[in-house]
Amino acid sequence: MDCDIEPSSLRCRVCGAAVSAAHVRRNCGTPPVPAGLGDMVKAGLSAIGITEERVSAAIGRPCGCSERAEKLNELGRKIGIG
Repeated sequence: MDCDIEPSSLRCRVCGAAVSAAHVRRNCGTPPVPAGLGDMVKAGLSAIGITEERVSAAIGRPCGCSERAEKLNELGRKIGIG
């Protein structure tokens, strides 16, 4: 099965693999990984340059982003998102 490439992000909708152009065909052998609510928020923030490393550097201590993302994932599962 070929990857189903999302033109705006150049990522496969099924396996999440990144490609260099929307017309690239790639054999999609990876099962889909369901993204949780926290994973979606983290990906969105990373896309605009807000990363765990940058936040930690800005506040001068570990930010707890991973723990917060996991809590959002749990909440999302409870309400049916991811």
